Amino acid sequence: MNDPSLVFVGDTAGGRAVLVNFAVHAGREATAAEIDRLGDALLEHVDEAEIVCEQRTEIDRGGRASIYQIRVELPDGHAEQDALVGTVEAWARDCIAERRLI
Repeated sequence: MNDPSLVFVGDTAGGRAVLVNFAVHAGREATAAEIDRLGDALLEHVDEAEIVCEQRTEIDRGGRASIYQIRVELPDGHAEQDALVGTVEAWARDCIAERRLI
């Protein structure tokens, strides 16, 4: 089942990206080993990928919000967007489930 708040496609300054609200669901940041596993999974669909782990704070007079998310930049004109989204979502769910067992 898709959880639109976990993984979604969004517009970025560089084009389109798959975004993962990782910390909201995992309660932590992704490890370097987990990011490496994501990279390996993505290489089954594309020849190269860019994965960005970012912590952002948005602030205005009404409040502030800090988020940690993973952003996977989509290659221009990539026809398998749904497959990439599915791969990223499966990775995120696996990472979240693994750490709950420890």
